[in-house]
Amino acid sequence: MMLPAPLRFVRWPVLLLVCAWCVTAVAWAQRVGSVNFTVPPGWTVKTDAQLATLTAPGGAAQGLMLVIPDQPVNGEAATWLGTVVRQLSGDGQVTDESEIQRISENRLIKGVEVRTGGRSQFRLYLAVLQEQRATLYVLVAPDAAAIGRFQSAFTGLVNSGSGAPRQAQGTPTPGSGSLTGPRTALPDVKPMNAAQFLASGGDPESSVIPDEFRCYQEKKGDSLTPELTVQILPGGKYRTPFGTGSFTVKKDGSLVKTAWRGGPLDGASGYLSLTNHGQNLDLRDVGEEVLERSLSFECYQRGPLEQLRLLEFKRRTPAPASYPCVSTDGSNQRGGILEILPGGAYRLGGQGGRFSTDFRSDQDDDWSDLAFSGGPLDDQRASYGENAQGLRQLRLSGLKLECRLVVKPTALPRYGAAKAPAPPKGSGGLSGAYAGWWLNPVALMYGGCHMCWEVYVFAPNGYVLTEEPEESLSEADCSRTHPNGLPICEVYLVQGGQIVIGKAKPESFKKSGADLIIGGDTFQPLRKLEGVALRGTFEAQTVVGGSMSTVSGSYQNALTFAPQGRFTRARSGGIVATATTTGTPQGDLLGGVYASSESQNSGTYAFKDYTLTLTYGDGRVERRFAYALPGKDGKLDAELLRIGGESYTLKGGK
Repeated sequence: MMLPAPLRFVRWPVLLLVCAWCVTAVAWAQRVGSVNFTVPPGWTVKTDAQLATLTAPGGAAQGLMLVIPDQPVNGEAATWLGTVVRQLSGDGQVTDESEIQRISENRLIKGVEVRTGGRSQFRLYLAVLQEQRATLYVLVAPDAAAIGRFQSAFTGLVNSGSGAPRQAQGTPTPGSGSLTGPRTALPDVKPMNAAQFLASGGDPESSVIPDEFRCYQEKKGDSLTPELTVQILPGGKYRTPFGTGSFTVKKDGSLVKTAWRGGPLDGASGYLSLTNHGQNLDLRDVGEEVLERSLSFECYQRGPLEQLRLLEFKRRTPAPASYPCVSTDGSNQRGGILEILPGGAYRLGGQGGRFSTDFRSDQDDDWSDLAFSGGPLDDQRASYGENAQGLRQLRLSGLKLECRLVVKPTALPRYGAAKAPAPPKGSGGLSGAYAGWWLNPVALMYGGCHMCWEVYVFAPNGYVLTEEPEESLSEADCSRTHPNGLPICEVYLVQGGQIVIGKAKPESFKKSGADLIIGGDTFQPLRKLEGVALRGTFEAQTVVGGSMSTVSGSYQNALTFAPQGRFTRARSGGIVATATTTGTPQGDLLGGVYASSESQNSGTYAFKDYTLTLTYGDGRVERRFAYALPGKDGKLDAELLRIGGESYTLKGGK
């Protein structure tokens, strides 16, 4: 939920709050026990039978939030809210106010500036309607800056309480306080990461770790508050605030499926996956037997994984700033300045309106979906995201407009605090970075890599990194662990003409000059590109889907190296998605869409060790792992480069 920002409230001085107004609210309020809510971090809460008062870090002079539950709504909701606001603003003089706005089917909001006791306050009143009752949430702050600071906390407070209309009897929903029964407080469970679970005899790749999982419903919106908490208990049991039940886990090829029985998740199914930050539970068909429409959730193991997801959500939340826009129709003409304002407001060309953000519907996407209303962008849709280099992009495809801003990147954690244990005795003996590649002839039919690579970075002590680093060979520090506690490297053992890497089966092994022969495949030592004079255009192609898929396409990257350390980078391509009667290419065609993109950037480049640094003209800095392999003559093959996980070949080369 994004809160509107009444644009006329711009004059508030930083003054202390007057809490005489709270007495009026208490006299008017009813039972606070009828609503559940989560206290935002850093805020303190005091409740009685009538009112919940949340005080900001630093005291009430900095900000205050009130929860006033279970109010009867007489007549039309907007008229009722107007009457209530006048009553609660009667302790002073109303010097400015906004119109009542309906920000969703069941939520109304109004802003008021009140002069009381010689001081000004700004108050946001947000009513969450439930049939003929309502819960009123109030944010009180001394100035506009405070409203902006506390918007996230206020949004979280509202979304954690009675945030949805009441369902008919027998069809409860998470967020209204019950799924299959009353909500109860959960006891604490001891945290356990993947490394600890493995040490206790468990398999984190195929068994659910006994820990707490925070579940975020797949629904339209931008709330950062989970709607459900699931605690995994030993013996295949689970516990939620709404009841308990059991679950089973079954491997199905490369997938790990879960099935849930009893309690609020009865009949649900899903998948378990282990990431470098923790476990993820995908839940489907939740409440299918008791709700009009079943629910879907993404459940993140608390700790590093949930924190990673929240950071990714942050990178998909439009940040207030001024975004210079350019046309994407090929003319590259300037398109003005798009101002993203606090509270879901925007301004373009001196005119303003509102927008809503959706990243919860698809939580694995890199972009959020925006919908604009009012002003010059009325009824327009857009996407927004921030990449690893700090480039914030807002794309309005309907208007062929792109608005960009480069900021300090939002860093995502990559490593845990623990150190990897020493490898077992007897392992080790190799040293260096090696790579091998082969052509995949079925890529054009089924998708995947056309030129497929394997990389091994061996450490003498018995660890080996089995994936390409992202930026630098220093990432092959095998003393590090992932945030889930597991080592970033695998253990390897060379013995009797064979090599065993991690849990893989033994493969034949021998050395041939500077090369390694593993399982009959040749792996050559990586060569640095530092000091190599590169000239010309190198091209890389990425294939998506294939002729045997209903989604197919390709993207081409062209990287041109010029004298004086200059480069030009161009990207083009598109994807075709078709719909058929069977969902396969053999079905009758129902329709399809084609999406294309094209971009070009330039700047300066430099190679150092195994890192290519690209410095773009807009200030972005991108670092990518880069190397080449020896040719048949043993010298570096400068016509085939591996950069950032893509294979670049010299255009017009041999």
